[in-house]
Amino acid sequence: MTEETHSPAHELPPYHAVLSVDVKNFSGVTPADHYALTELIPTILERAFERADNAAVWADRRFPAGRGDGFVVGFRPESLPILVGPFLDALQDELAYHHRVRLGRTGEPTRLRVSIAVGPLTDSGNARLGDGSGAAMVETHRLLDCEPVRELLTSSDPEVTFVAAVLSARVYEDVVLSGYAAKAPGEFVRVPVSVKSYVGEAYLHVPKPSGALLSRGIGTPDEPVPDNAVPREEAPGSGGATNNTINGTVYGTATQMRDQHHWSEGSRHSHQHTVGDGNIVTGGNVHGGIRQNVRKNGEKG
Repeated sequence: MTEETHSPAHELPPYHAVLSVDVKNFSGVTPADHYALTELIPTILERAFERADNAAVWADRRFPAGRGDGFVVGFRPESLPILVGPFLDALQDELAYHHRVRLGRTGEPTRLRVSIAVGPLTDSGNARLGDGSGAAMVETHRLLDCEPVRELLTSSDPEVTFVAAVLSARVYEDVVLSGYAAKAPGEFVRVPVSVKSYVGEAYLHVPKPSGALLSRGIGTPDEPVPDNAVPREEAPGSGGATNNTINGTVYGTATQMRDQHHWSEGSRHSHQHTVGDGNIVTGGNVHGGIRQNVRKNGEKG
């Protein structure tokens, strides 16, 4: 008899969509109200599915669990197009209704960050404590905590934008790019994500943008332009491109457009932001960017 020298194979758990939500500024809520808000979250999710005419999806949920300031729940992977499309829109509408009608605009609006991922997750079917375990569960929580999706709610009007969503790259590719979602690829913005040991990329979406998200777009950190930033005159024959300066320092070239936003892969600190008429650029490249001082007329090098 030969001795076993290799590890046994394990059966792959079934694939699940996993949805995780988190309340913005939960720590700012009076502790006495924490219980009521925690209880409210699954109720709002259920009403959103009903509003989206997909109550059956919620009824078929798997391993639901409260997280104090949030909630996580699994669904059949076939439900992903519903989660990415009708559900996100309905959740925005349900939270707006809750704030304006049920609460009468009094108190802090309930605003949610939402992350959606997919992958093999354990599911005993008997509501065991270990159900829902797997890499996709870890991923959805890392995405929920990433700075780009947090920035979406920080930079938007709390009376208008109630939902900010982030999708894993796999969900975006399998559902959005493949044409199964009701939303187009152009409604999502790719951003780099780095949270703890997790490094990857994800896709942001806001059902109803407002505030700074309308003026500077989605996926760019909020970085104000200095008050004394003055654009240079466009050079003849430049083909519509303009060299720009801030405090006498060249920050690059901007094309003539209303707004231009770009996230460089690898670091959320490396970006370019064009505002106004396209002649003022902030940001540039923080890592390895080249800055050239502008000499006054007649100065020698």
